[in-house]
Amino acid sequence: MFKIGDLVRRVKILSVTDIDYEWVSYEGTDKAYGIILDIEQAVYETKVVNLKYPEIFVKVLWQQSDYGAIWHWGDEIALIKRGK
Repeated sequence: MFKIGDLVRRVKILSVTDIDYEWVSYEGTDKAYGIILDIEQAVYETKVVNLKYPEIFVKVLWQQSDYGAIWHWGDEIALIKRGK
């Protein structure tokens, strides 16, 4: 489980079409690291599109971003280092 202040990187993207979905490996820059600013959990636990943590959304401030902090599915990111 993630915690606020953890250092993370993006590892995959959920690709959704009209009839199907799949996880696609993220092919961004290797130096794209971010820090978790906020974590949201759904009120009701559900199983959506076979996610590992379907109830988790994580707000990440990326090192190289012009858009500010961005929300992600918990499955899209991987832990690099635990925050204190």
